[in-house]
Amino acid sequence: MHKRFSWWLAALLVAMPWVSRAADAPRVVALGGDITEIVYALDAQQALVGVDSTSQWPEAARQLPDVGYVRQLAAEGVLSLHPQLVLATHDAGPPAVLDQLRAAGVRIETLPVARTPDAVVAKVEQVGNLVGRKAAAETLANQLRGQYAALGRAVAAMPRHPRVLFLMSAGAGSPMAAGRDTAADSAIMLAGGVNAASGLDGYKAVSPESLAALAPDVIMMMRERSEAWGGIDGALKLPGVAMTPAGRARRVVLVEGQALLGFGSRNAAQELAVQRVLAAIQLQP
Repeated sequence: MHKRFSWWLAALLVAMPWVSRAADAPRVVALGGDITEIVYALDAQQALVGVDSTSQWPEAARQLPDVGYVRQLAAEGVLSLHPQLVLATHDAGPPAVLDQLRAAGVRIETLPVARTPDAVVAKVEQVGNLVGRKAAAETLANQLRGQYAALGRAVAAMPRHPRVLFLMSAGAGSPMAAGRDTAADSAIMLAGGVNAASGLDGYKAVSPESLAALAPDVIMMMRERSEAWGGIDGALKLPGVAMTPAGRARRVVLVEGQALLGFGSRNAAQELAVQRVLAAIQLQP
């Protein structure tokens, strides 16, 4: 009996480091490209067992099981990965599916909308706390604070602020312009631009006449979706573009959509890159 107990105790002591690591890093499913990139930025990716289809960066995230589009999830796909924790962006759903996951005993942490520097930093810190990487999160948060401070100084030094129109592809239909209360609207203002479509609510299709009337100095679109229009040359051929200052000057800017609009760990760097482009534009007084 004594030998049996000694063997059991030795086995338990050997297993304890594994138990500790498992407790610190639960099985995590990330729902949202911004959340996934933060997890990787914190070097906590060993906890990930699955991601959603918007999690395209870094490349390694694409090798993980894909549970589907973040707003059209199915409980079965998520549960098949046996997660202990689901980190969800604010618009993950549908709500009924999240309720099913909770009923199955899965802990779900939904992160709030983040479209300001302070909110991005808070999101990084929250994810860090949830995945047991608090110190790494504080390091990243301080880095982001420095980048956003530099961005603020650069924007304040801009003599003029270009009118920017962010266009989203709508397949064969009219392009969609990003109006107020959108991620693009916040991103444009943060980089020192003026949203040319601020008179619109949300994302709205724009006719050639409407597009010309918005008179943007710059047209911006996501690099990862620009192929749908044939790239920059294709965008310049969209009806109405040639009648805008942006079209006449061939000022179409491609941005990394998830990095800019996701407001994750790469947002500050992408905002700085956009600000440099906007600051270099020579506008008429």
